[in-house]
Amino acid sequence: MVFSNIKNGFTQVWKNKRLIIVFYLANLLFGLVLMLPFRAVLDNFSGKTLMGAKLAGRLDMDFLFDLLTHNQNMVSIFTGMVLVVPAVYWLFSLFLSGGAFSVLVKGEKYSAAMFWNGAATYFGRFFRIFLWSLPVLGILFCVQFIETGLERLIFGKVPYQNISYWGGWVKFSLRTLSILLFGLVLDYARIHAVLTDEKRMRVSVWQGIKFAFGNIGRTFGLTFILFLAGAVVLVIYNPISNALAAPNVLVVIALFLLQQTYMMFRMTLRLTLFASQLNLYNKLSTESEEVTVPAAAEPGLAGTV
Repeated sequence: MVFSNIKNGFTQVWKNKRLIIVFYLANLLFGLVLMLPFRAVLDNFSGKTLMGAKLAGRLDMDFLFDLLTHNQNMVSIFTGMVLVVPAVYWLFSLFLSGGAFSVLVKGEKYSAAMFWNGAATYFGRFFRIFLWSLPVLGILFCVQFIETGLERLIFGKVPYQNISYWGGWVKFSLRTLSILLFGLVLDYARIHAVLTDEKRMRVSVWQGIKFAFGNIGRTFGLTFILFLAGAVVLVIYNPISNALAAPNVLVVIALFLLQQTYMMFRMTLRLTLFASQLNLYNKLSTESEEVTVPAAAEPGLAGTV
């Protein structure tokens, strides 16, 4: 069932290619606006140092340290960007997801009016879903400390180095798992809110928890397969991107095209996840209704006999 839902989800997204383009262009625009404050600084800096040749290719830490040394005001700007940009981008993505779910739920061809109306309509509700689900995030985040407790209980306060090393990987895996599970709750709560037009977001969060953990094998399996696909492509993308590190016009153009292709893939993968989860939710909800209806009808049948 999981693979069939992913296939149907991808087919649904591919039929709405303009949805992919909107996500890609919106993210590209966000990135361009984000980089404008750095453009003047980098342009001025690269003209005064040979380190400017390292602007092509992967991030070079010597270049970063040299930039921060010659531009003291960049330290405060960089710190602020690290703290603010992820939050702003997440809110931006949350806004776009309202439009995506609106289009996918209706099962119609993409239209700008439908998409942006859905984005505006559901943004507030989706944000309230996030606030109501924060306790779930807190509980899932605390799961990693089970490893810390077991480590201290078995090996004491100062365990062997190899125990600490592998324990760190276990905690990293538990943190990743908690983020994926929290994402499940958010996604299925949003699906419930859009499908039922629920106004009380605490109800949608509870339904999202029930559905995600009540069908944990299928819900987590679907998300993990797409997460794994994204990780594999990232592992392939990174060395190719790092290899394109020459200050040459053709190489820079090739790097830009590679980056945009990767971003297009990421947007397609995200939308495929939304559509696949929606298909799974509809299918399992339908099966649940088919099971409960005959059970409710039995007393009536027994009475007539």
